[in-house]
Amino acid sequence: MADAGSLTRLPDPSAATLSPDELNALVQRQFPDYAACRVTDASGTHLLMEADGARLRTRPGGTISGPEQAGLVDLAAFLLVNARLGRPTPMALTTSLQISYLNRPRPGLLRTHARMAKFGRRLCVVLAELRDEAGDLAASATVTYSVPPAGAGQGTG
Repeated sequence: MADAGSLTRLPDPSAATLSPDELNALVQRQFPDYAACRVTDASGTHLLMEADGARLRTRPGGTISGPEQAGLVDLAAFLLVNARLGRPTPMALTTSLQISYLNRPRPGLLRTHARMAKFGRRLCVVLAELRDEAGDLAASATVTYSVPPAGAGQGTG
């Protein structure tokens, strides 16, 4: 049996997390294609992100494309996992993304709200909602992330 000193401790959601400014800097460094996105609030349990939909790809008819919507919820989930870990973790990887497209979002302000459903030793499950400028639910997603062990493949962000 392992002694208490050798057990891996999971980060406490009330412990230090990455701030919105730190998360926005991470996006600028790692994801320049998402310059239209900005984190406005973050903790170890939830994250709010805004995107300028006028800067995103659209389908004929002026609807934000499905891949863009999926990218927004995936980015929000990635950033929430990083916020919860309290350190930039570029090797946290999407293992599953299930999305339901519910309404057609038009270019304009888009808001993504992500909340941590489960934070495990190796897997994190995030529930995310994408809303349009009027507040209508455009998409709902469940995103699972694989988190590398602390110190394994960690970059500086």
